[in-house]
Amino acid sequence: MRIVALTFHDVIADGERAETDDDRFYRLATREFEQLLAHLRRLGYHTASSRAFRAWQRGAGTLPDRTVVLTFDDGYASHFEVVAPLLMRYRFSGTFFVPVDRIGQPGSLTWEHLHRLVFLGMEIGSHGASHRPLTALSGAQLDEELTRSKSVLEAHLGVPIRALAAPGGFWNQRVAEAVRRAGYEVAWVSTIGTNGSETHPMALRRVVVRQPFSVERLVAMVEGWQPAFWWAANQQRLIRLLKRTLGAYRYEQLKRKLVPNA
Repeated sequence: MRIVALTFHDVIADGERAETDDDRFYRLATREFEQLLAHLRRLGYHTASSRAFRAWQRGAGTLPDRTVVLTFDDGYASHFEVVAPLLMRYRFSGTFFVPVDRIGQPGSLTWEHLHRLVFLGMEIGSHGASHRPLTALSGAQLDEELTRSKSVLEAHLGVPIRALAAPGGFWNQRVAEAVRRAGYEVAWVSTIGTNGSETHPMALRRVVVRQPFSVERLVAMVEGWQPAFWWAANQQRLIRLLKRTLGAYRYEQLKRKLVPNA
């Protein structure tokens, strides 16, 4: 059994304008997001939280034959205002990874939002404290980033925080060891692929949903069609190469030209 995890960022209501151009490459319109949910429901898919997936990995739980994991990064307010109602409409669940220093900022989730997401049965995970790349931090900074984000979320929400998603997907063995020491059970990264019982819990794979958006391509990956994974993996390699070659500013300018309506 192979499980695909999809990663989403901001989802804006149809016809609305985002407050910022940040992450426009990863932003979806409500109609795009709902189109994907409807397609998955028609195909008979169920969702599993990060916690339920890990229980299945350990042999402590079961999953339906057609299961997908839906994860949401960066703590956008739209995750409560737009995403959660749609998940409930289609009887799906999600795991929301939140950088704690952004909680309550304009355009971000509030503590009230997070409490309500927990009440609705959604899982909350850590996305670090400051959203800095974990690989760029010193040992002391890394430990503080991981432990503070976990403890703050647990203190405010009253639930255990078991999962972490690496900001920006930056990951290495040193970070994995620090994450384990901090008390997390799983870590989700940006390596494209499927997850099975043998997949290392400190390097669970995800498929980042980005523009140009295609329901057909995403469903093909959820269904395990390997050419779709090949396309996505090569797109990711190109993005990493462009970032290294052009630098952050020029890369962002290129994105706007390639995906003007993202």
